[in-house]
Amino acid sequence: MEIDGLVLRLNPFRDYDAMVNVINERSSFSFLARGVRKIHSKNSFSLLPFAESHFDIMKTKDGLSLKTGNVVNSHSKLRESYQGLLMFDFLSEVTIKFLPEKELYKAYKPIKRIVELLEQGFDHYTLAIIYLAFILNESGYGWNIKGCQKCGQKDDIVAVNTSTGGFICRNCFDGQNGAKLSPRLLKIIRYIFMVQPELYDHISFEKDECLVILSLLEEFILGTVEFSINSLKLLQN
Repeated sequence: MEIDGLVLRLNPFRDYDAMVNVINERSSFSFLARGVRKIHSKNSFSLLPFAESHFDIMKTKDGLSLKTGNVVNSHSKLRESYQGLLMFDFLSEVTIKFLPEKELYKAYKPIKRIVELLEQGFDHYTLAIIYLAFILNESGYGWNIKGCQKCGQKDDIVAVNTSTGGFICRNCFDGQNGAKLSPRLLKIIRYIFMVQPELYDHISFEKDECLVILSLLEEFILGTVEFSINSLKLLQN
């Protein structure tokens, strides 16, 4: 079986082997890559972070196993930068933790677009908040950004509720259950939960704005699911 895809995660297994997650537009694949962590492994370059590769996979009694891998696009510049590796860890961790294995492929188009924009030097903080909002949407945790989550009013929105994830209007905001935000930050939050991959480069935001939103999203995640996002801490530094 031959597949083309983007390497999402490589987990060390035994002494020199690794379990690999690869995604493309249609499917998600998990297979064993034997000996890939040896210095002279012929397949190691095809399994590097961000690599888009062509894989020849065989079926064994224990599952799928890699025969050969050939790099189609290495995205090597990203691996040479701290920001690039940081974003790879973030994209990989967020995707793996929020999406079931059979649905990992849903992240392919956004991740591929983000990789392209990172190579062009687009702001990684903006891309981080956009992707986190995308993952929350896909996993059923998307915020209610259409109006006040208490009364449904669409106007005079002044805050977000980080416990339940949604906008709050002036009349419903009690000063306790949520965070009052500037109109600009509220517009940014609405934008990231609605923007499509082809428009990811439409606008970038200031680092401080992105950090505020990352903090709010992290607070929501910590109060909603049973895990934390380790790479968020590094991203926020």
